[in-house]
Amino acid sequence: MSGIKRSLSRREKVLLLVLALIGLIGLYFYLVHYPIVNRMAEIENERGEVADQQIVADARSTIYKSMRSELDEIFAMPEDKITVMPEYDNIQVLMQHFNTIFANVNPELSFDSVTVSDGVAVRTVRFTFSASGYDEAKEVIKNLTGTGFRCLLSGLTFSPTDGDLETNGVRVSGVITFYENAAETTPAPGTNTNTSTGAEN
Repeated sequence: MSGIKRSLSRREKVLLLVLALIGLIGLYFYLVHYPIVNRMAEIENERGEVADQQIVADARSTIYKSMRSELDEIFAMPEDKITVMPEYDNIQVLMQHFNTIFANVNPELSFDSVTVSDGVAVRTVRFTFSASGYDEAKEVIKNLTGTGFRCLLSGLTFSPTDGDLETNGVRVSGVITFYENAAETTPAPGTNTNTSTGAEN
């Protein structure tokens, strides 16, 4: 007995067409849309990482150029004005000098991390102190830059604590950078990152 053949009704044809369209749309999202969206997200993340790396590189370049400029300024000085560049690590000797220099002016000292460039260790000390007057403040600064060690003073400010700078108390702040020979010794990471308030006894 031959089989009975029946043509699809219009409703069934419409349902099959809808199912086919849904299948095609699903394949499009699975094979095209989602991969593109994911790839675009990856590219955006990579772009952010590259931008962050560029910011870090620019910051390092700026720091290096600043250090190089400071070193060039020192090495360009006349021989009779060039001071001694001690061997790394000279912090204990410096602290002995600070104890004497800042003995009467209630200092606040903070030490940046030691950095090294071309065999030279750079030790930056930020200071603030109160002096009884302008003359005492000048004497402290003179002694600070007269330790005999190679250094560079910057960012120096004098502020009267009350009224006249010449006759009343003076608040002084600044940055002094010392240079040490680190050609044969590389400072350990994080060396001298602690903050010290006041001179040691």
